[in-house]
Amino acid sequence: MLFELRVSNFALIEDLNFNFNPGLNILSGETGAGKSIVIGAINLLLGERAAVEQIRQGKDSAYVEGVVGYNSLQQSEIDSLLEKAEIEKNDELIIARELYRNGRSVARVNGRAVPASFLKEIGKYLVDLHGQHQHQSLLRPEKHLELLDSFGDERIGDSRDRVEKLYKKRQDLKKELSTLGSNSAERERRLDVYAFQFNEINNASLQPGEDEELKRREKVLANAEKIWSITAEVYADIYSGSDDGLATAIIDRLNKSRSLLAEVVNIDQNLAPLLDLLESTSAQLDDVSHELRDYQSKLEFDPSELTMIQDRLNLINSLKRKYGSTIEEVMNFAGQIEEEMERLQNSEAMAEKLEQEIDAVETSLGEECLRLRGLRRETAKTLEGLLEDCLQELALPNARFAVSFTEKEEFSPKGMDQVEFLFSANRGEEVKPLAKIISGGEVSRVMLALKTILARQDLIPTLIFDEVDAGIGGTTVQAVAEKLAQLSGHHQVMCVTHSPQIAAMADCHYSLYKETVADRTLTKSALLSAEERREELARMLDGAGIDQVSLKHVDNVLERARQFKEKSAG
Repeated sequence: MLFELRVSNFALIEDLNFNFNPGLNILSGETGAGKSIVIGAINLLLGERAAVEQIRQGKDSAYVEGVVGYNSLQQSEIDSLLEKAEIEKNDELIIARELYRNGRSVARVNGRAVPASFLKEIGKYLVDLHGQHQHQSLLRPEKHLELLDSFGDERIGDSRDRVEKLYKKRQDLKKELSTLGSNSAERERRLDVYAFQFNEINNASLQPGEDEELKRREKVLANAEKIWSITAEVYADIYSGSDDGLATAIIDRLNKSRSLLAEVVNIDQNLAPLLDLLESTSAQLDDVSHELRDYQSKLEFDPSELTMIQDRLNLINSLKRKYGSTIEEVMNFAGQIEEEMERLQNSEAMAEKLEQEIDAVETSLGEECLRLRGLRRETAKTLEGLLEDCLQELALPNARFAVSFTEKEEFSPKGMDQVEFLFSANRGEEVKPLAKIISGGEVSRVMLALKTILARQDLIPTLIFDEVDAGIGGTTVQAVAEKLAQLSGHHQVMCVTHSPQIAAMADCHYSLYKETVADRTLTKSALLSAEERREELARMLDGAGIDQVSLKHVDNVLERARQFKEKSAG
């Protein structure tokens, strides 16, 4: 419910605070006092479009804030929305909207900025505002099936549960079948693809890491001439020297140095370690020269081998592009599709069994959908009768209401029915979709009738009716007042009204009025005490003035309201 509403610098309102109660909350006041401004402020909290013109003249911004509570029946839906928007969850929501002169508008929920569309999304679970050009959830055809089902008895709920379970079972079976291929031809096609892929990989006889060895060998073969030339030159430098005899081999020079140093060591043994190093180096150079000679003797360049290696690498790279980034991944993929081929080869029998199960479930689902449709039609007849009776009491004596059924082409978790409410206000006129033909003068009363009948099923906690009494009078107003009082037993109801009979039913009554301060007109509000309510109702009864006659009439109206509320509560 809407606990608090604060409005600042909005149209004629400088700063107003409202604390609303459960039950029936009344906003009254003379025409132009600002009642519609309050409704406009609530509309902003419900995500309606903001306009710069709504900002109070001379101010740079306007601010509207509401504290809203919700019950356990709505908690899962609201908590889900809050979680997606990363908004902290509380038992109450603080919804705020600020408008700026530059056209910018900022919306917040529990202090976190959100788009206006989020306010609309969450607002549909919190407040339903009825009046010309306002939120009218019951005018949305997509809600009609849910409302009809919720109005029905437990049989509809039980049947719908069975439909939902059968539908889920059917979907699970079809999903399982789809993993096998939707039919034998599809399975054969998949087998062909898998067989081609497996054979392509298997015929390649891949070995882990072979691509790296092939790349190394390819590099050697591609540079064989350069390798032979350089190793020959190095071998000559170390072991044989130049052919012209001008350059002595390194090992020969080293051996000469070793002999010379040996003579000195005979004189000074401190140089013995250096002689050992020269001898070790000489031995190592000897080993290097032998290794180079052996390497050269084995080095061969075979163009055909290079071509074979490059072809092999091209094959491996092609397989890696298709099946994995490494040879190991390609080999793993081959193992997976081999398992899938085996499963598919054994799936024909499984598929036949699943298809038989699906047929059986669809038969049961179709039968249950027909049973559910029958229960819905019975419920629709009851709803049609109750609503037409209620509309007669609300000064729509010729109104007709009907529930239209259309069969969907496919099963759904809710059955195969598409439901829409139809309405006609005048005798002789064909009933047409409620959302298309209802006029502004009729909408509030039709909504009130629907809400009264569906009150226990409708989960939206706060209902707002903007001048529900427009265009009616006499006993009809009393009937509207009684319907609103009944409705407030299950919802928080807010009503903008000029009718004393409706205002007399109030559990909380605010009066709005204009006041001039420093040559500026302001909208003010007052929460009325019991005596102030008498005076306000007297003003609503007879604007000419308040006297004992009008106050006595007010007392009669209040007493009639008290008796009706006591009777309804009992």
